[in-house]
Amino acid sequence: MLKIVRLDDRLVHGQLFNNWCTYENITEILVVNKEINNNDIRKTFINISAPENINVVFCDVKKALEIYEKECKYENVLIIFGNPFEILEFIENGGKIKSLNIGGMSYRKDKKRISTTLYVNEAELQALKKIAGYDIELEIRILPTDKKINFLKLC
Repeated sequence: MLKIVRLDDRLVHGQLFNNWCTYENITEILVVNKEINNNDIRKTFINISAPENINVVFCDVKKALEIYEKECKYENVLIIFGNPFEILEFIENGGKIKSLNIGGMSYRKDKKRISTTLYVNEAELQALKKIAGYDIELEIRILPTDKKINFLKLC
């Protein structure tokens, strides 16, 4: 079952394992990010840090589209993206999601602050609005126990 689709530029980290994966009983994480998919060192570090009961699969958008529905039949899946552009590509090519959990996107000089842990530039903002146009809920929550905040109401 597809439990969570998350946007977080940190991708896989302790908060994800200790909170989201535990709360949602996640058994598999699809890390959809072209950069990480091509970086064996980062993949190794993520795999080393993953709990034994969670399988981590690294892929680009094309591979994610090929495998996510099949994986969701057998696993409790969390799909994590590092940027909104790959989410948009996923959706525009047939990926089906109902809700996007927005975790963190780091501060950079050209980015505007949306919330405490969320900074976006104009291109990212437009991509997120386009995602919302597919009737997908955009909710900001750092932890699963936090109250949902409607992303569009902050923009």
